[in-house]
Amino acid sequence: MFSSPKVIEANSLKKEFSGIPAVDGVSLTVDRGEIFSLVGPDGAGKSTLIRLLCTILSPDSGDASVLGFDIRKEPEKIRQAVGYMPQKFSLYEDLSVEENLRFFAQIFSLPEEDYQKRKEEVLRFSRLGPFKGNRARTLSGGMKQKLMLSCALMHSPAVLFLDEPTTGVDPISRREFWQLLFDLKLAGATIFIATPYLEEAERSNMVGFMHSGKIIALGTPEDLKASFKGRILSFKSDRFLELRAVILAEFPHFRVINYGNELRVFLDSHSPSFEEIERKLKGRFLEPFEMGYSDPDLNDVFIQVLQGGTNGDN
Repeated sequence: MFSSPKVIEANSLKKEFSGIPAVDGVSLTVDRGEIFSLVGPDGAGKSTLIRLLCTILSPDSGDASVLGFDIRKEPEKIRQAVGYMPQKFSLYEDLSVEENLRFFAQIFSLPEEDYQKRKEEVLRFSRLGPFKGNRARTLSGGMKQKLMLSCALMHSPAVLFLDEPTTGVDPISRREFWQLLFDLKLAGATIFIATPYLEEAERSNMVGFMHSGKIIALGTPEDLKASFKGRILSFKSDRFLELRAVILAEFPHFRVINYGNELRVFLDSHSPSFEEIERKLKGRFLEPFEMGYSDPDLNDVFIQVLQGGTNGDN
């Protein structure tokens, strides 16, 4: 039985397509029972990295292991031991919820008795029991994601690889889906999830920022936020677009980031003082606005890691 705390290990993993690196020298480890979030924009290489670890693709160079099995030498053992949920809905829409579960049980050669027991466990866990006779095509987006997760769980995998499972799903369904992941974690599962949502990554044990095929930052959410350099000045106004224009006119070197109706500016030791910024803006922008320092979140850290420094043109 595999007992090492390192469930996933990758070392200088590389994969190219037509000479273009998709995964470019990635090294990382994931401990048993962790939720590891891989964050990055479209085209960053997240899906390719997951497919390499699941042995759907073969690396050009480097090595990796999952549950102690080598991705090159023991791919079948890995496929039998992990669950994989792709980004796009990939189940049979003409089959019912229950029929899709049975199909996946057959793929993993579950005996009928084990299938019946596992089916009830999975339906209860995902709360899909009342819908087990429904055709997959009739389900909502959130329910389809739950069904895909349920199918990936039919053989009780020790490791789950999830490729952007909540993309395009409504906020309530996203929250419910993450609650299912927390329940799986409490039950001992290790979860490797790719997500474009940094607020989701905040809920993870470890986070890796991925860009252009490389891991550009790695750590716990707390450690990554603690690495932020400088301070963040936050502005709120009912007319935030006009306020943004005034800020950039008065301080053209500021990098102004929009978060809804909030504006955030990265400051460093060379930036003007709070009082000077406030005085100049109030002299130009006569509408009421709120201004104060804010703690950094992972969005701020990711932007800073990508762009470097604390100020710059936006």
